[in-house]
Amino acid sequence: MIFTTPLQKNSIKILLLGSGELGKEVAIEAQRLGVEVIAVDKYENAPAHLVANRAYVIDMLDQEAVLEVIEKEQPTYILPEVEAISIAALFEAEKRGFHVIPNAEAVNKT
Repeated sequence: MIFTTPLQKNSIKILLLGSGELGKEVAIEAQRLGVEVIAVDKYENAPAHLVANRAYVIDMLDQEAVLEVIEKEQPTYILPEVEAISIAALFEAEKRGFHVIPNAEAVNKT
């Protein structure tokens, strides 16, 4: 396992697409491991927003808005937590070399 320091160039970053209670728990545990957490949701002050290193409020069904955050943040991993998300953005992110977990095809089938 590789440990890094948050907010540094070599940080491991996860981008949570969905910032509810589950996302909050993921964020807390990731930060305990030294992972930088970026939380995204459609409303302000979502639970994971309150503990993340950075937070964004966007329409997660808007492909361009989702991709804009992904390109800006350059996360190591993208974790979709909600169903109301642009699947096309996840497929495009994978094409651009980003790691989506679970992958876009799995998210599409749920």
